[in-house]
Amino acid sequence: ILGASMSGLAEILKSHGHKVTGSDLNLNGHSAKNITPEIDKVVISAAITPQSAGWVEVEAAKKFGIPVVQRSKMLQQLMLNKYGIAVAGAHGKSTVTAMVSYILQAAGAEPTVLVGADLINWNKNFKVGKGKYFVVEACEWARQFLTLRPKAAIITNIEAEHLDTYPKGLPEIQKNFKKFVRPLPKNGILVLNGDDKNSNLLAKCSSCKVKYFTKDKIWPGLKLPILGQYNLVNAAAAGRLCHELGIPTIVIKKALNEFKGLKRRLEIKGERGGVIVIDDYAHHPTEIKAALASLKDHFADKKIFCVFQPHQYSRTKLLFDNFTASFKNADCLILTEIWQVPGRDEANEQENKLLTEKLGQAIKQAGINTQIIYNFSDILQYLKKNVKKGDIIVTMGATKIYQVGEQFLKGKNG
Repeated sequence: ILGASMSGLAEILKSHGHKVTGSDLNLNGHSAKNITPEIDKVVISAAITPQSAGWVEVEAAKKFGIPVVQRSKMLQQLMLNKYGIAVAGAHGKSTVTAMVSYILQAAGAEPTVLVGADLINWNKNFKVGKGKYFVVEACEWARQFLTLRPKAAIITNIEAEHLDTYPKGLPEIQKNFKKFVRPLPKNGILVLNGDDKNSNLLAKCSSCKVKYFTKDKIWPGLKLPILGQYNLVNAAAAGRLCHELGIPTIVIKKALNEFKGLKRRLEIKGERGGVIVIDDYAHHPTEIKAALASLKDHFADKKIFCVFQPHQYSRTKLLFDNFTASFKNADCLILTEIWQVPGRDEANEQENKLLTEKLGQAIKQAGINTQIIYNFSDILQYLKKNVKKGDIIVTMGATKIYQVGEQFLKGKNG
């Protein structure tokens, strides 16, 4: 079970005494033979549709009369007897979820946790606790978050994202965020980004207490041991909610000062020959822009080589102009072919390459030194020839692009 959320969910179910098995397209593949009559329940991710390879297992389960439930439904069932805390939003939700979880753990609350990425402090993305809190990252893709019924929620920001499942764009996304916060109980808590006008529209949608965090109200003296100025805003969001839950300020600050961040979030992977290698999950223009701005701010005198693989043909096409304007803080961009998501992308290979070339040319015309290189080993060769001591390499994307940085650190030749 490879998916970040699915693997964490499997571990939580295992801790409850269930025997859990799984199949994954990229590991053991999907087959009807994976489904046997003694299975009590089949849990699927939202990516499993009648068009995807995994659907054969859904059909096999139905033949045996085995209930098939969505991941989000299973998660909600686990949260029923807990104080559910959900973090939603276009950007920053993994980090904020992790921060809330780490603060609660530091406060002795022993939360159960499910995040979309591994916490470096824990080296895993889940925790099973005996306490009352259950903290989850709530993704809006395919409206998965609407299944959850938390008692407290944080909305980091709202922006046009996941447009493959929201064809009507931002208005449709806003409508579904309103649906998400509406069921919050009267004694619940809603924490909103005071700097984000789209998030502020939600304030009147819920009968619960509404609190705000802003970039101007960062706790004095708060220092984070992680890269990214925007993480101070993430910390303000997490701190605001934990404060409302009654966690003392001294505990919140101490926990945040010890928080080492998440894997694949401006993660420093290592150094080789005086070249620092960093990896980031950024795959939306806003995220790319923020990550590169933070790196330029932190490493002002260093040359930044950005290796980026776009994620999804539809996202790249619909946000094309935004992508073009996102790389101004990169001294050199190495662009590789758009990653097509199985079962979610309609474009053929030729269309994919054409859009990759078009994006590369547009970024080049915006004044950025841009190289289009399709093969990971060729990217590695380019880096070895062109990076010098003191330079920064940052790999970016929701794909396996991080492997380029890892191979560079190992000294491999591709």
